[in-house]
Amino acid sequence: MRLQQLVLSLLTIVMSWMCIFSTHAQDWPNNSIRLLIPFAPGGGVDGAGRILARALEEDLKVSVIVENRAGANGTIAMNVLRQSKPDGYTLSMVSTGALDVDVWLMTLPYDPAKDFTYLAPMVKFPFYLSVIPSSGIKTVGDLIARAKANPGTVSYSTPGVGNGIHLASALLSQMTGTTMTHVPYKGAGPAAVALLGGEVTFTFGSGPSILGQVDAGKVIVLGVSSIDRVPNRQNFPTLNELGFKGYESNSLGGVVGPAGLPPAVSAKISQTIQRIVNTKDMQDKILAAGMVPLLGTGKDFEAMITKDRIKYGALIKEMDIK
Repeated sequence: MRLQQLVLSLLTIVMSWMCIFSTHAQDWPNNSIRLLIPFAPGGGVDGAGRILARALEEDLKVSVIVENRAGANGTIAMNVLRQSKPDGYTLSMVSTGALDVDVWLMTLPYDPAKDFTYLAPMVKFPFYLSVIPSSGIKTVGDLIARAKANPGTVSYSTPGVGNGIHLASALLSQMTGTTMTHVPYKGAGPAAVALLGGEVTFTFGSGPSILGQVDAGKVIVLGVSSIDRVPNRQNFPTLNELGFKGYESNSLGGVVGPAGLPPAVSAKISQTIQRIVNTKDMQDKILAAGMVPLLGTGKDFEAMITKDRIKYGALIKEMDIK
């Protein structure tokens, strides 16, 4: 009799929790959603986040407010997210850096493996090795030759220490045995502006930050960081095919929430993002911005981040990036 009572009590508790989770999922969303962007406006993460925000608004019929919280290679925004209420109304579009690189560079106020709910990947960011026409550099070979002839005088701009663009540049320096000067800014947009102003020799621009200037004839793309050519930019060769065998450096973009999101809510958010990214309209918008669509579950995204954390940790150690 006691065993039966215990079983009935446990079933009652389980059913109660299932009802609560079901209610959460049915109710969400009934309010506006805040989407944190860890970088300044004008970069790849910002561009992807804004494309997603508009799509979520259309799909969910609620407003999605984009909030840029730039600084410390994404850790400021991630710490805000960590402290947010786990109700599905504060999310973040995040990329390589805050979740897989910063752990090697600083003491974080959060644990990337425990303090967030991974919801879904969205895009892969290939980077475009870019110079301005007045630089006189016409090929990657020209750039490397100048760096070797004048160690330290060739400079590059990035959105900050330890982000994907910085690591793409550091990898090029490592593979070519050159010494180049790193000049960090607060986002890919400002880093691209620095190139246009002649403050640096080159940058690895993200699609949203650099391709508009390329189309306007103000910037020349020497090569792409991905292993394969970008679908909508087939005219740009990869560094791998230009002779830098094995060169590949991309950044991943996806959505995370704070830890403790009700399972039914996180499942609904994840499924919504996957459905949106899988539409032709969204894929066309992503490709038009010089990015590549990326499909997967929250577990897939977490596995991608974990793999990159190991890969970039080795590069950071070898290059002695601080």
